[in-house]
Amino acid sequence: MKARMWQGAVVGGVLVAISYGGASYWMGLKAEQTLAEQHKIIAGLPLFVVKSHSYQRGWFSSTETTELALNPNFFRPYQSLLPDGAKALLDGRIQYVNRIQHGPLPEIGSFGFIPARAVVQTDFTMSDDTKKTLTRFFGDKAPITVTNRLNFIGGGDLTVSVPKFDYEETLSGVKINWQGLLTRVHYAAGYKQYSVDARFPGLMVEAATKGRFGFTNLAYQSDSRPGETGVTVGNSELSVAKVQLESKENLPYKIRLNELVSLLTRIRVGEFINPAGEIKPSQAALSDLKYQIVTSEQGEFIDTRGKFQFERFEINHTSYGPMKLDVSANHLHAASVLKLDRALSAIKIEGVEPAALRQQYLDTITLEGGPILANNPRLIVNTFSLKLPEGEMSLTGNLALNGYVDGDLKTPLVFMKKLEADAKLTLPHATLQSLVIAQARNLFTVDASAENQPSLAEIDDLAKNLLATQLDTWAEQGYLSLTNGQINTAAVWKKGELSINQHLVALPWQEEMAGTKAEAGNAAPVPLKQ
Repeated sequence: MKARMWQGAVVGGVLVAISYGGASYWMGLKAEQTLAEQHKIIAGLPLFVVKSHSYQRGWFSSTETTELALNPNFFRPYQSLLPDGAKALLDGRIQYVNRIQHGPLPEIGSFGFIPARAVVQTDFTMSDDTKKTLTRFFGDKAPITVTNRLNFIGGGDLTVSVPKFDYEETLSGVKINWQGLLTRVHYAAGYKQYSVDARFPGLMVEAATKGRFGFTNLAYQSDSRPGETGVTVGNSELSVAKVQLESKENLPYKIRLNELVSLLTRIRVGEFINPAGEIKPSQAALSDLKYQIVTSEQGEFIDTRGKFQFERFEINHTSYGPMKLDVSANHLHAASVLKLDRALSAIKIEGVEPAALRQQYLDTITLEGGPILANNPRLIVNTFSLKLPEGEMSLTGNLALNGYVDGDLKTPLVFMKKLEADAKLTLPHATLQSLVIAQARNLFTVDASAENQPSLAEIDDLAKNLLATQLDTWAEQGYLSLTNGQINTAAVWKKGELSINQHLVALPWQEEMAGTKAEAGNAAPVPLKQ
């Protein structure tokens, strides 16, 4: 009897071992398929060029090795933005090794008993110099840990963490306090639906002679999925508890906004939006910043709503806020939005002159954007409010297009008559006056090397007087009201006519048309009624 029991136990153990081994091998095949999908996504990114890729599959474990290089064609237009020391990084290589344990209990070798298809640990290959540099910050801790757990039914959970560190250079006075990073990504089979939760507890960088910069509690969450129309829907949110900046030196700047716009949107614009100047020693602080965007479907249309707000923004001890902005774009034809997005993405930017590239974008938008306009889109400013030192600024309004047909863009007056808009605005008089004075100074101030410099006091007085006269005139005509230092007005655009505070405004082309009709009838032009 005991012999039979022992034989049964042995046979059972062998069957279990065979079953487990077979399951592990099958799950290894499935894990390889999942990781092949991941590699395809990475290889399709414009940032990288795959230099080599290999996959060695075993019975219970496998190894995937990938070497990437930054795509020189993608970064070539932006090399002028980088400091000389950073340009060498564009020639560098990134190699990582995925060590895959697969089976019903992939971590059983390390006494882990959580079921999964596979668990993937990623190691990054670094040069000795890079390791030496990172050791100064992280000591003997791994600078980055990446774990990817593949679920039985597809999809999985990816976790990326960077440990915290305290770093200080006594001679230079540089101090860095990094509070770490933890990011979790949950993705469904096929990578079409995923959620992200990223947490950055804080960073403080301080240089004794230059200043300091830091932030606390930065967090990002998103949840995205493919909608019935093919457009990705869901929501994303970014929040920061506090951002601080203190500069002790004059900082010259030349911001290449045209290159930034190109980097973010791949649309080339001219050099005219590149400001330059100098930031004097200053202090700034921002608290309770939040940004949220939600995209949803309504039949064959999509609606998008974005919210941006902060509690307080202080610069050189002058406080602004709270600020709230809530904007919606509704009734966007989803299929047309997808088609336009694909057409814009297909435009090649390498080696194309900016003027020719702009024309390509314009032609593409005109050709592919028509169906979006033909489906009565609407833009709404639900809320905009900002508390300023002089008072509060607020704006609400909406813009809608109705009855658009192909060819309307070629006839501006016809197109404008199909637009409908309304807005309400309140603005502190002192704020508008400051803007006018700043513009007047830019207009009248000449080169600093000139002998005869204009008087800034005289320029300011002239700007104030001109603004006061114009505002009084508009107030008398009923186009606005001045109450307790606030300017209040409202505007409506409908059927090609503009009304401000319920007073009809004669527009230039309307006056020309009225004059033409009067000449044809030998009569004096008839002004629009107010």
